[in-house]
Amino acid sequence: MTRTLSRGLALLSEILDADAPPTLTELALQTGLSKATVSRLLATLVEAGFAAQTPGGQTYSAGPSIARWLRTSPLEALLTQQATPVLSELRDLSGETSVLCVPVWPDRVCIARSLSTSPIRAQKTIGENGPLTRGCSGRAFLAFATERYVDAALQARPLVRMTDTSIVDVDRFLARLRAERELGYTMSTGGTYPDMNGIAVPIFAASSTLPIAVINVSGPSARWTKPAMERFAPTLKEHAAQLTAYFTSERLS
Repeated sequence: MTRTLSRGLALLSEILDADAPPTLTELALQTGLSKATVSRLLATLVEAGFAAQTPGGQTYSAGPSIARWLRTSPLEALLTQQATPVLSELRDLSGETSVLCVPVWPDRVCIARSLSTSPIRAQKTIGENGPLTRGCSGRAFLAFATERYVDAALQARPLVRMTDTSIVDVDRFLARLRAERELGYTMSTGGTYPDMNGIAVPIFAASSTLPIAVINVSGPSARWTKPAMERFAPTLKEHAAQLTAYFTSERLS
């Protein structure tokens, strides 16, 4: 392995392992390389699509090439395999659409689904993505992330008013994350779409501080009401806990 390749891989490893997108200075400190060397290597990684500058250009995250790899990774395949029967069971128990999302910075992407059999339902598609800062699926990741990660997500994907009930004040948003972390689930009542509600719970793995995935159950607000979601929350948390137990088991360590 050439010296340049070795340094580039070390730099990429630091970006992928960071709790939040690191700055050039932080990468230089973590790798022991000069800022000039890190700058040259980052330029190459960005050009190749393995790294990307976040909005403002001060920090770096995984690039589109890494995102494409993540969406076809063995972990995603295993997640889909293990979660598919769980999603179907949750759909049958709730009568609503259930989906599995994974984080692809600074968004989350749907990789599996089980659509409600009702003609009026939440319509989700594989590959559908949305900001980590929007909806209960995004908040289910952020509620259990580090403060630095949340701050970086808010910088990369600022809060946007989608409906009259959307939270666009950062302090209120952070307070909601803290409350939802205590509950163990997140809930959206018309915050993204005025006629749709949803509830989401995280799935963890032993090697990750951030949830590796989120399960969301969503449906029309006239049917999937806040009381209905609150009643369903223990069932949803129980099913997510089963998947967490699998992904934290010794056979995967």
